[in-house]
Amino acid sequence: MAAGLTFRLLGHGIAYSASPAMMNAAFSALELPHDYLLTDVSGADVAATVAGLRAADAGGANVTVPHKAAVAALMDEISDVAREADAVNTVVRDGDRLVGHNTDMPATVEAIERLCPDGVRHALVLGAGGVSRAVQLALARIGAGAVSVLRRSDGSMSRLVVEMASADLLINATPVGTGSDESPVPAELLRPELAVLDLVYRPSPTRLVREARTAGARAEAGAGILLGQAWRSLELWLDRPAPVEVMRAALDAELGGSSDA
Repeated sequence: MAAGLTFRLLGHGIAYSASPAMMNAAFSALELPHDYLLTDVSGADVAATVAGLRAADAGGANVTVPHKAAVAALMDEISDVAREADAVNTVVRDGDRLVGHNTDMPATVEAIERLCPDGVRHALVLGAGGVSRAVQLALARIGAGAVSVLRRSDGSMSRLVVEMASADLLINATPVGTGSDESPVPAELLRPELAVLDLVYRPSPTRLVREARTAGARAEAGAGILLGQAWRSLELWLDRPAPVEVMRAALDAELGGSSDA
């Protein structure tokens, strides 16, 4: 049997991640001797860690907050989508060269189209970080009519009630709700004709998703996007079809059987 490779998730404060469960289940299903590990990295150590991905026993990596832009700047080559997003979430080793990709974008587009098959007239995005920028690019790709972005840092979150009244899609791109029972939106603002996409996936479903569904709205937490970006990453690394249903089952089990992925 060929020697196993080590794949990594690079980020900071990522102990909550469900990615190892999915990826290691996929390697097992494909009978490959590879490992997928969490690698918590400070900003000062990103360059050295990325350099280590050139080693012969390195398979590649996923990248999550807060290092996607920093890793993009360290690649030998990046895909068109990664360049547009100025963010790399998947690193593919090609010999001793590193190629950066962004599989978040197509996974996010897929989730939005699943929730809003007839298109989006007015999307309301909560949050202004790198995740929010990726969401805004995905909305542009599907031709959303209008996009409003609210953030606490500039006081624009004070317009929440007004913006919610005309929105037909709400996307939570903040960390509010991660590992907690908080929601960024009062339940009384949710209504049946509003679709809700919460990028938080642990717990799953989040409080925002539960309350949206109680209000009669179509709603998803972030597990679907997590799965979508993961199987696309795996196919880039291995150049073969990913065992998507195996990965879905592993993610569902990791999240307690309620991921909706």
